[in-house]
Amino acid sequence: MKISCAALGWGDIRDVVKFVEILDSIKDAGYEGVGIEYAVMPEALKKNPGQVKKLAKKAGLEVVSMALNETTTDMADVAKKMGAESGWLCLFEKDDRSAAKVTKALTVAFGKKGMKIAVHPHVRSNAENLRQLDALLKASGAGICFDSAHLEALRMDLPKFIEKYKSRIALVHLKDLREHVDPAKIDYDKDFVDLGEGVVDMPAVARALKTARYKGWIMVEVDFPHKGSMAESAAKNYKYLQKLLKD
Repeated sequence: MKISCAALGWGDIRDVVKFVEILDSIKDAGYEGVGIEYAVMPEALKKNPGQVKKLAKKAGLEVVSMALNETTTDMADVAKKMGAESGWLCLFEKDDRSAAKVTKALTVAFGKKGMKIAVHPHVRSNAENLRQLDALLKASGAGICFDSAHLEALRMDLPKFIEKYKSRIALVHLKDLREHVDPAKIDYDKDFVDLGEGVVDMPAVARALKTARYKGWIMVEVDFPHKGSMAESAAKNYKYLQKLLKD
């Protein structure tokens, strides 16, 4: 398993200089790859996505995946130019039928360019239970982005989820959940925390991924750090994850 870090936690990236600083922080912490949140990228890089790949390579990182904040099929071209292997998809469509249509269209568009779509089970989304998720997978042929905190918030059995969907997991997001609350009341600013600081049984998740022989990317994706800077959070989570995967 390869370890990467999402740039999301740094918030809106005002310019290319700031993006380079973020890449350097991720590399300095020990990560091999970076996850891109399209919505927070500076306009200069949205207009020239190929530059993202170049800057990441210069920093010694791979672009792992891109969050599909926009769900038009031209995002496949953007992700490909960035060098991403996949796009992770959180669905907030008006109904499940619309969500299935979007997922299928994106899966086809990304597939034509040699990339995968990974549906992200998410609180308050079109994929917050197994019935919805199974319907989306059947309709589209997409993969799954396993997110430890969101699935824990939805009261899923994480090891069983990994075992059931091991052949479909295309990307793993790891973050912790501060405590169990009503999913409708989850606050992304407050309820998602650094690894080992919440209620997710991270050792059990690691064991399940090993048992499933998952060989893809793990992405640390803490939305907003609660202690210290984002660079400090990224470094702390990398050390935690390294130890976790060795045990």
